[in-house]
Amino acid sequence: MSASWLAAILRRSGLHAAVERYRREREQQLSAPDQRSRFAWSAVLHGLSSSPLYPVLVAVLALVSAATGLYPFGPVLAAFVVFAPERWRAIYLAACLGSTAGSMILAQAVQSVGGHLIAEYFPGLEHSGKWLRAEQWVHAYGAWGLAAIAALPLPQLPPLLILALAKTPTPLIGLAILAGKLLKYGAYVLIVRMILKAIRKGLQKSPKDE
Repeated sequence: MSASWLAAILRRSGLHAAVERYRREREQQLSAPDQRSRFAWSAVLHGLSSSPLYPVLVAVLALVSAATGLYPFGPVLAAFVVFAPERWRAIYLAACLGSTAGSMILAQAVQSVGGHLIAEYFPGLEHSGKWLRAEQWVHAYGAWGLAAIAALPLPQLPPLLILALAKTPTPLIGLAILAGKLLKYGAYVLIVRMILKAIRKGLQKSPKDE
């Protein structure tokens, strides 16, 4: 894997921006430890990160993202790991389960209400290039195609909705999403933790070591 390709993935997923923000805050805190009031908002977030409800919030945001497509969840996941890297296991599991639940809710809604739900809440999606490509992929690979797309930094709404319209069992759709998210979010969490570890090592270096 080339460095440029990895950098492109980080930028697209939002991981690069989240980690850079963490690095800048850490450097400012270390250089001006007596000015903690300037970073009150950061202290609040760090305080929230120790709450038992922290993974619950992750799951809820993942559910809303998967069920509505309002925002990409990758940057959100990265931010949560940045503020509580020691809780990465709970964050990772909550994100996977929340995304799976949200996808199943959306699929069940489409199957229960009908295809007009797509035209109402996702106007133009059925006539987009993303929909046509997803349709070919799903027709070729079925639910496994959805699992592969869910594991990649690609929009999962088109294949999910196509499978829902085809009356694919909701548990099968959920299983495909879960399989893909376990891989995708696992990679996100791993990359963030590796970058944070490298940043900490760099910040802990003394001038003599540089």
